[in-house]
Amino acid sequence: MKPHLTLAFTLLLLCTGAALAKTPDGQTPAEETVCDNETGAAYGLCNAYCEAMDCDSESPHASETACSKVQAKFLQITGRDLPCEVPQVTCPCNDPTVNQIFADVVAGLRVILSCSISGSGGISVELAPSDFAGVDPGNGRCSSFPGSTLPTTEEQSQYCIQLLEQAAANQNVTCN
Repeated sequence: MKPHLTLAFTLLLLCTGAALAKTPDGQTPAEETVCDNETGAAYGLCNAYCEAMDCDSESPHASETACSKVQAKFLQITGRDLPCEVPQVTCPCNDPTVNQIFADVVAGLRVILSCSISGSGGISVELAPSDFAGVDPGNGRCSSFPGSTLPTTEEQSQYCIQLLEQAAANQNVTCN
C-alpha cells in the first residue's frame, strides 16, 4: 500500500508542478520563440519580460513596476524595443491559402526569371511560363498572376517587397 501512495503522491506533484510551470499566456518559456534571436543579457531580459512574466499580455505575471524595469534595462542594453512589443508585420500575399504563387516564390519553389523595381518603389518578379508576383506600394496591393490581388498597408507593402527581393537574391537574380 505504501508504494502505491508514494507513486500517487509523486504523480500528483509532477502534474501540479507542470500545471504551475505554465505562464499566464498558457505557454512555458521553453515553448515560446519570440526571444530566440537575442543573446546574452538581452536574451535573459527578453525571456523574463515576454515569456516568464508575460508583461506583454493582458494578465501579466508580474507587477507593472517589475515589467517596466525589465523593459527599460532591455532598451538600455540593445537600444530597441522588446520583440514581443514590436507589432508583427505580415505580407497578406505570402499565405499559401490565399496566394499560392506568391508564397511559392518566397519559399523558393518557383524559378525567378527576372526582377524589376518600378519608379514608385514597387517590385515585380517574372516567373515561367508567363506568371509574375509583385507589390505596388503606390496602390497598396500585392498580387500574382495567376492568383489574387490583396490590399496592403504601407508597412505590409514594404515587408512584401523585402520578401520578393530576398527570394530573388536567393536565386542570384538582381532586381533592376
